[in-house]
Amino acid sequence: MEVLGGVAVFAPAKPSGYFRLRWTGLDGRRADTSGGRDLGAARAKAADIAAGLARAAGPQATATLGELFTRYLDEGRSPYTGRRWKRSTRIQIEDNLGRALRGHAHVAAMDVTREVLDRMRAEAGTPHMVRINTTALRAFLLWGYRHSPSFFTIAQAELLPPRVVMPAPAVKGTQAPTRRTRARRVGQADEYVHEEDAPSAAQVRALSAALERLAGPWGALAPELAANCGPRWGEQFQLRAPDVHLDGCEEAQQPHFHIDWAVDPGAPANCPNGRRARPKGDKTRIAPLPTESFTGTRLKAMVVSRLEAVRAEQHSGVNPDALLFPAPRGGIWWHSAFEAYVLRCAMEEAGWPLRVWEEERDVWDARNESYTTRTRTRTLAVMPWHSLRHRFARVAIDLYGADPGVLMALGGWENELTVLHRYYRTGREHTQRGLALFARQ
Repeated sequence: MEVLGGVAVFAPAKPSGYFRLRWTGLDGRRADTSGGRDLGAARAKAADIAAGLARAAGPQATATLGELFTRYLDEGRSPYTGRRWKRSTRIQIEDNLGRALRGHAHVAAMDVTREVLDRMRAEAGTPHMVRINTTALRAFLLWGYRHSPSFFTIAQAELLPPRVVMPAPAVKGTQAPTRRTRARRVGQADEYVHEEDAPSAAQVRALSAALERLAGPWGALAPELAANCGPRWGEQFQLRAPDVHLDGCEEAQQPHFHIDWAVDPGAPANCPNGRRARPKGDKTRIAPLPTESFTGTRLKAMVVSRLEAVRAEQHSGVNPDALLFPAPRGGIWWHSAFEAYVLRCAMEEAGWPLRVWEEERDVWDARNESYTTRTRTRTLAVMPWHSLRHRFARVAIDLYGADPGVLMALGGWENELTVLHRYYRTGREHTQRGLALFARQ
């Protein structure tokens, strides 16, 4: 008999017998297993068991990753801040971490190594998804380490540092085509939004006309409001008549509307709050309502007309919440339904640029725990609905002379630096100053 890290290797009782491995488990119970007929293989297996015992954070480390995944979702808190997740955040984490754990849910916490993590991170079809898997697993390890009692050791929690090397995707997938490719001017930020990234006046008018034919009376107003006032899709499509103040209010005398809520993408249909959550960053704001659109349309008059129609719809019962942009049954739109059945058709009719490509990907079958390769046709909008928000920024800067602070406040961006990089620092200003210096006589 010999002992390797607490695992005893016993010789076979008969010449043709098997080696036996015996040790004391994390729960204090005796455990044993076969070591095979070869001494070298028995020693290697004993070493693996001993290494797992050494890695274990305690008896609770025998829990499987599938069990910990369930507990992680049930707690529903960020391991970094301790704050509760929003419903949409929980859905994202369930999707991303669940994808990484495919085929690995049976692995015990004590058996998590860098090699195991690399296999889980590679459960993706594109490099971008590998990075998403890595982020999800990093937070999962931190949660397991900070849990009392810990499921992971500190060494395990540090297996995925911020600049960790990414493995290649192990699942078949097709990357979406890029919306635009261009050279970047020296001094220009990567995220700078160019003029061609935002729809022109003619494109906004065309989309308004198409949406009016497809969605009804509010269709013409929707793109105009987005391009001239700057709400995000989720903020705009939950707006109600009381949010619009044509004659001002105690907070502001000018015409405006209040953005206090946004559509909650993770809320169920019967949510008590009407599928609403606070806007991005939990920040409310007041958005401007100009008299005339940059397209030449009388925007304020369109809003007045729509408000009159909304009150009539509410009185008749077809729009009980007085929504400015209601779904066919009178409630709030689901984004996926709006984009698939209304917006994409309107963009095609309006002549907005669309890119179609064939996506080949591996689809996970949870019942058989295996992948099946499938192909489907996908459509990418070169200028998505969000591009109307970029047009609002350009209108605010070029037409009204808004400085970064004003644009940040009216558009609800996180800080002034964000809008500086995205809309102000073109890179030309440095070139022009430099050329002027060299032109001195």
